[in-house]
Amino acid sequence: MFRYLRIAILLTVLVIIAGSQFLTESRLSSWQKPLWVTIYPVLAGTDNHIRPYVNSLNPGTFEDISVFVGQQAKRYGQQLETSLIIQVASPLTSLPPALPAEDSGFNVAIWSLKMRWWVWKNGRQKGIAPADVRMFVLYQEEKPISGMERSVGIQKGSYGVVNAVASRPMAARNRIIITHELLHILGASDKYNFINGQPVDPAGLADPVKSPRYPQKYAEIMSGRIATSAESWRLPSSLKSCVIGATTAAEIGLSD
Repeated sequence: MFRYLRIAILLTVLVIIAGSQFLTESRLSSWQKPLWVTIYPVLAGTDNHIRPYVNSLNPGTFEDISVFVGQQAKRYGQQLETSLIIQVASPLTSLPPALPAEDSGFNVAIWSLKMRWWVWKNGRQKGIAPADVRMFVLYQEEKPISGMERSVGIQKGSYGVVNAVASRPMAARNRIIITHELLHILGASDKYNFINGQPVDPAGLADPVKSPRYPQKYAEIMSGRIATSAESWRLPSSLKSCVIGATTAAEIGLSD
């Protein structure tokens, strides 16, 4: 009898969690109210300049993200005066669980459980309003691209983990990565070739009907690259060089 009761309680909890997640995802993709995003800076390096840089961060540091999302939302007919509200939490020194080296279902599931527990412990701070999305940005010293850990945006948990460089010259690049992972949380998919980084044609191109098609002028945010030919690309310098393409707009609810 106790076994069946325990199963019933577990199923009830799972239904509640699933229902809550469904309502959260529906609200995030409705674009009926401003989306609240909290940036949690995380001290992830030992260089002496990292803490002063992190302590200097404020909502204005990330204003370009709000401007970008607002402008792109208007392109697709959304008329919210403010699409995104960003607040910045106090810096964290606790590091999140490392991403699994292998993307097996079991490893990802274990990491997800550990991450949810870490988010629960570290995501609450006084003076910070409840957020729709929590972005944990790990600030560290600059490394070669091959040496940087990958960043992720988790739709089911409405949180992201971004690896960023603690320097003002890299701030614009950091904002592109944060925006990319934010849109993952809202339901967008990657639109580049995982082997060579080439934007996928047509969804990964900012202007897939351009003639001649190359070179492209802008980057589709979910490809994160400006296609200069069918086999080459370059990185955008800032969000001003990025757009939300039609496929991504449909995935995140900006358009039908």
